[in-house]
Amino acid sequence: MNCVRRDRLRPTTPRGSGPPPTVINLADNRTRAAHPAARPTVQLPADEWHTQPTAAELPEVCGKSDITVPADARGDRKIAKFRQDNHYLTHSWTASYKPIRSHNEGIHGRLKSGEMDIGNPKHRPAPGQVAQTLLIALMVTAGNLDILETWLYQRTGTELTDTDYTADTPQAKTDTDPPPTTGLPPPPTG
Repeated sequence: MNCVRRDRLRPTTPRGSGPPPTVINLADNRTRAAHPAARPTVQLPADEWHTQPTAAELPEVCGKSDITVPADARGDRKIAKFRQDNHYLTHSWTASYKPIRSHNEGIHGRLKSGEMDIGNPKHRPAPGQVAQTLLIALMVTAGNLDILETWLYQRTGTELTDTDYTADTPQAKTDTDPPPTTGLPPPPTG
């Protein structure tokens, strides 16, 4: 990022007349992205436009060429993406991530096996990446509906009908009594 405060505290030496010392290859994405004109610039607060604070009043990063950022910093995007509240492979980490992992693997197994088998390209004969992506999305949607229908059947003993998939006429609820309990009781509180 470009910082006006840092540029004011650490001015660069002005170059003389003539061509720039380096020529920027605009076809190279990396060179183009590294150029200062391509980086975002930090905007100064309104009160700093007329009265400039001294170097001691500014944050540490404005006056140094580099600073050390702790590993648990929430504002540093390069390090923060690796941050975890639960340390890797501890009991709390296992309790947090094991159910999620098994749930995801169960869904993947269900979508990639049986009649649907979204991993088999023979089930998606359309050519092209966009067509393949759309077909995969439709197959995952159908798989999710199958999972919901299985859940409904296990809880109530009823299956979805064609009218359940249409949104033309909303079904009015006729009785006000709650449905009979057919599943497991809720877990105890406390």
